[in-house]
Amino acid sequence: MKAKLLRRWLLVVLAVSLGLAGSGYGAYRGYLALRRARLLKQTRVCLAKSDLKRALYNVQRLTRANPRDVESWRLAAQAEDAAHSAGAVLARSRIVELCPHSAEDRFALAETALAFRDYATATNALEGLEGAARHTAAFHNLSGAIASAANQPARAEQEFLEATRLEPANPVPQLNLAVVRLHGTNGAAMQDARASLQRLSTTATNQALRCSALRELAIDAARNHHPEAALAAANELIQSTNCVFRDKLLRLDILRANHLAGLSDALDAVQREALGDLAKIHDLAVWQMSGSSSKEALAWLQKLPRETRTNTSVAMLIAECCASQGDWPALRATLGSEQWGALDFMRHGFLARAAREQGLIDSSRAEWGGALTLAQRDRSGLLILLRMAGQWNWAPEQQEILWRIVRQFPGDQWAFNALAQALFLSGQTRPLMLLYSERVKRYPADLAARNNLAVTALLLGAREFQPHELAREIYEQAPTNAAFALTYAFSLHLQKKSAEALSVFQRLSPRQLEDPPVAAYYGLVLRAAGDQAKAKRFLELGAKAKLLPEERKLIEKALAES
Repeated sequence: MKAKLLRRWLLVVLAVSLGLAGSGYGAYRGYLALRRARLLKQTRVCLAKSDLKRALYNVQRLTRANPRDVESWRLAAQAEDAAHSAGAVLARSRIVELCPHSAEDRFALAETALAFRDYATATNALEGLEGAARHTAAFHNLSGAIASAANQPARAEQEFLEATRLEPANPVPQLNLAVVRLHGTNGAAMQDARASLQRLSTTATNQALRCSALRELAIDAARNHHPEAALAAANELIQSTNCVFRDKLLRLDILRANHLAGLSDALDAVQREALGDLAKIHDLAVWQMSGSSSKEALAWLQKLPRETRTNTSVAMLIAECCASQGDWPALRATLGSEQWGALDFMRHGFLARAAREQGLIDSSRAEWGGALTLAQRDRSGLLILLRMAGQWNWAPEQQEILWRIVRQFPGDQWAFNALAQALFLSGQTRPLMLLYSERVKRYPADLAARNNLAVTALLLGAREFQPHELAREIYEQAPTNAAFALTYAFSLHLQKKSAEALSVFQRLSPRQLEDPPVAAYYGLVLRAAGDQAKAKRFLELGAKAKLLPEERKLIEKALAES
């Protein structure tokens, strides 16, 4: 009886303990929810008051507390946008990862990436759109903007024309179309474009659109050496209520390029206006670096209050100024004690470059390794490092990043293509073979990748990939494809089956045979078949092609023995 009573008491104690534990956990969750709500509210207030430092601090706390909270990432994107920081691309990329089917978020990412000249991210954002979103004016307008920025005017014009067709009453694609045509060579089209912009600058009901038209007219007049017209348009532009800070920089450009009076006073006024506004500080510093000198930009940035100088976006500008001047000791000293939050991988990247320029190779490798470790958390970080490595002509580091993107994000076709091209142009046959091997494992139906795996394996004698069987299988699926025929014929040639190899080539058209890469292999087979005179002509034609080192060696040997 006592034992039964004791068991009942133990059950009661256990139930009460579990209840208290549950209520404690519930209370903790409630606390977290209240803290999140408070931080969200505070951040919105900070953004409304342009208190970007506090806003950025708050969003860092929010996103660290819950990395999957979309609302927090949206506020982070707003704060980074307001600070004109590349962190905006990272934030919007994270939103798209969390909401991959949101067309609105993909459009926002594309626009932000485009503003930071991150064309790969902008393109990827649009490529991920599904269904009806790909057939909207917004899609074609953004596609046109990306094409225009990438110096593809014909494609840009096509995209803007389609956007105009879909929304004929929308003046934005019309303006973009006029701008593209204004940069063309067709005189009549350029005149029509100017007339269209002039009409928009005076009749558009949207003030922002009118400013855009005036801005383009000022740029066009300046480009065509009409300083008075350019300055008149710029003056009208900055008097508009929808004038933006960059319009004042445009006016400075016109004054400076034409040695007009008033430049010094205008610059002083713009510098005073920029104080305390991170986005304006960024724009002005970039303007100074691009137009005058990084020395002047650095001198101005270093006069800013310490609280401003240590902000990530300003610290980044100071780093770029030091790098452009080659002041590597100053760069290392400046960055050594800083922290750049979500963009700290960029700080390590700058430190890697400074160390390398000073001959500190081990230190450089360590810093670059740290940059990769921090950046590999998401695609956008790797893309930023890729762009930095490209600007510094660091080819091996570019390839290293492309390998990571290919392996972590196999759906990024552009990265695979870029890496394949880089390996081919640098003559790295074995890494190229391994790249195609990985591609085939993921996409076994990719005939082009299988063919390239076969030919590189044949060149290297890599029997583990069974290249002869692979070449035959691919050729049988598409016997009229010249690249596949080339690989199969080369396989037969290596097996001492020259007559069969020759018959494969003879099924191709004369035009296909004269394509230099095909001609190179055709010449090898002709020589093996005994037709020396004809072989020499095709070998000489093939020698003009861009070839891998093993291919080049085969052709040179065959020509030497001809």
